Amino acid sequence: MKKTTLASLVGAAAFAAAGAANATIVVGGENGYEFSVDGNINQFYIYTDQNSNGGNQDNSQVANGLLPTFLGFNVKAPEINGLTVGARVSISPSTNNGSYLQNGNAMEQREAFATVDGGFGQILMGKALGLYSANNILLDQTLFGVGATSFTANGTQNTGATSLGRIGYGYEYAYWRSQIRWTSVDMNGFQFAAAIVDNDTTFMPATVNEKDPRYEASLSYATAFDGGSAKLWLDGMTSSVELDGSSERSNAWTLGGQLVFGGFEAVAAYYDSKGQGVAGLGGLGAYTTDGNARDGDGYYAQLGYRFGGQTFVAASYGESSLKRDSLNTFAAGAAIDADTNAFYEDFDKNSMWTLGVYHDVTANLKLVAEYSQMETEYHLRSGKDKVDVIAVGGFISW
Repeated sequence: MKKTTLASLVGAAAFAAAGAANATIVVGGENGYEFSVDGNINQFYIYTDQNSNGGNQDNSQVANGLLPTFLGFNVKAPEINGLTVGARVSISPSTNNGSYLQNGNAMEQREAFATVDGGFGQILMGKALGLYSANNILLDQTLFGVGATSFTANGTQNTGATSLGRIGYGYEYAYWRSQIRWTSVDMNGFQFAAAIVDNDTTFMPATVNEKDPRYEASLSYATAFDGGSAKLWLDGMTSSVELDGSSERSNAWTLGGQLVFGGFEAVAAYYDSKGQGVAGLGGLGAYTTDGNARDGDGYYAQLGYRFGGQTFVAASYGESSLKRDSLNTFAAGAAIDADTNAFYEDFDKNSMWTLGVYHDVTANLKLVAEYSQMETEYHLRSGKDKVDVIAVGGFISW
């Protein structure tokens, strides 16, 4: 199969993003079938300095960043009657000793899907990155770094299977979802995709039960011009869940764009959501005490410059906020465990500055140095929680 970028490993066959080129090991047969392997291993030294209402914590960790390690296996069949069939299965073993691991273990399974390409576009069936908010994360500089080390600046800052990048600090998580998706062919730069998705309730409160599938859609436009390129996207999702016999609908949309001109690269995106919570996972403050979906919104802006095509220096700022839970009974001075739902009843806003240097030594070796400052504010609770994050590490990819 063709060469990919590290970012496209995250989005698999559905997305492509700019980055350092990686070799892909390809084995071909006389019958036209191709089998390929790609992946990466990344590791960082992460230091966090916390100034919190609940106490200060200095923490050092050796762990992978926003991306776990990836080992991907791809199969591509020869074109027959205008159709090309392919498949991808990847495993994502975390190198971390963190206490929280996505899907409950250190060996994550994020991708397992088949594709059929033809004149109609592409049909994807299986587990892959969701459509809603995918461009937001794939174009974020912290994709290749660490970013945030927890859902808020309160509580422990030991990352789990991965760090969070800017998830919950400027955009909501696209997540890896079981789905059936159709993507149109490129129509003079325009492309549309729609998916019916399994409505995962893993991160929702125990009183929430899934009711209907989740529906996602994305409309994008991309163009290239002398000296640069531009991309715009509009993504949305809707789903219905059931809380103790009453139904509640979650909706969200995001609008964003990227401009590349000369060595400069700029990205900006805004989102508005209901019933998505702090990070877009359906929990963590998604519902009020009496079960109503809370409104939230956020944005991030990023500006960087690529020196000599190898060294990318970028800075970004983003915010994610939730409207107040009117039934919040938080009492001033009360101690609230940051790992409980009660903590998120009073959550107001996350914000984060990030400055990073991302240097491609070779096509297979990327070195990263990153500084982030996380802040969390509350509706009723006085004061802010703040964490400074310093991360140094890199990627080996193939």
